[in-house]
Amino acid sequence: MCPFFDLLWSSILQKLVFAVALACLAGCASTHDLSKGNNMLGGGYKQEEVGPGLFYIYARSNHAPWTNIDAARTTWRNGAERACLSAAYDELSIQEGEKDTGLQNSSGVRYLVTERTGYAKCDSSTLSSAEINKIIGKDSAVR
Repeated sequence: MCPFFDLLWSSILQKLVFAVALACLAGCASTHDLSKGNNMLGGGYKQEEVGPGLFYIYARSNHAPWTNIDAARTTWRNGAERACLSAAYDELSIQEGEKDTGLQNSSGVRYLVTERTGYAKCDSSTLSSAEINKIIGKDSAVR
């Protein structure tokens, strides 16, 4: 074979491997605590206890040129498990969507983050349904 084609094929293969690795990294759920600041890949979660055993949780995926609702859901649910200290919680007032980061790659493709917000009511919460609805109603008006 011609050495030129071997070199060309090697270069194409290297770029393909790099692109696949980058796509996998961008598609991952994040464990970063956003209350400690943003991270380089963009993803993470933030939690706020709004009542005994009731947490408002904001989660977002890493930057990617596509939406990744699974990563945002995984990040949100991991945050809920950390907040409740178990997987025993109910998801309330969940909203999911995407946001343009304003960043783009060299070919002009825009980067997005997929966001998930809502409340985790831990099974250990002592709040009544009426109290929870009142807290969520007031809190939603502020956010």
